[in-house]
Amino acid sequence: MTESEKPKEAKKMPKGGRKGGALFPKINLKQALEYATKLVSKTHTGALPEKTILQGVFGSGTSSGKIRASALKQFGLLEGTVEAYKATKLAKEIDAAPNQDRQPLHQSAFLAPKLFKQIFETLHGDTVSKARVEQVVKGLEVHPDSAEECAQLFIDSAIAAGLGTSSGDSITLASAENAPPTPEAIPGDGVEGEATGTDREDPEDAKLAAKQVPGETGLDAGKERPAALGNRPGVILNLNVDPSSDPDKLEKQLRLLRQFGII
Repeated sequence: MTESEKPKEAKKMPKGGRKGGALFPKINLKQALEYATKLVSKTHTGALPEKTILQGVFGSGTSSGKIRASALKQFGLLEGTVEAYKATKLAKEIDAAPNQDRQPLHQSAFLAPKLFKQIFETLHGDTVSKARVEQVVKGLEVHPDSAEECAQLFIDSAIAAGLGTSSGDSITLASAENAPPTPEAIPGDGVEGEATGTDREDPEDAKLAAKQVPGETGLDAGKERPAALGNRPGVILNLNVDPSSDPDKLEKQLRLLRQFGII
């Protein structure tokens, strides 16, 4: 058989390539918050170009750094173009807030990605298995090959935000009434691997993810959320409000009291 007579082999799809499907962050919230702290510090005096941010904040100027930058955008923690990236108002508020006031801000970041918000709204108030989360993820048009990864990232992020508590192989999600309003969506504007102006995953994002070094971004999941205190009979709570207090700070304190069932 001559060379020209040999049957042509079917063109193989690159491993991990061109999956498409709904867009979701490729790192969990705990990791994103750690990168956001660096981002706030780096851009304290002004926005910086992509090359500087990828190396200085994400530790990689290649696909791994671009995937992390895309995730921070989806969590509402990074904004700008490749010429000038900077930390968002939410990222700065988280960095400046005392530890006891950060949880509502973390929850806002967790619910910023449209897909995570949809999953939470579907399952809030329930105790569900990872398989159930994965089922919901597939129903929201995440590519089947990415569904397990997306489900795990959602679970880890919910726990880090204090809106989920792990229970064996399951997770108990808080009620939607305990969740804060989500920040305004930040449109994609040039982060490679992000679906610019759409909620669909860029096919190239799968290629970038396939190039990551295994274990490079593996960090422990967030701590479990403490159980709600609940209303205790016989306990009287007196609140003295200073008229000159900052309304935003007062609202955060009241939100925390409601969240833990004190008021």
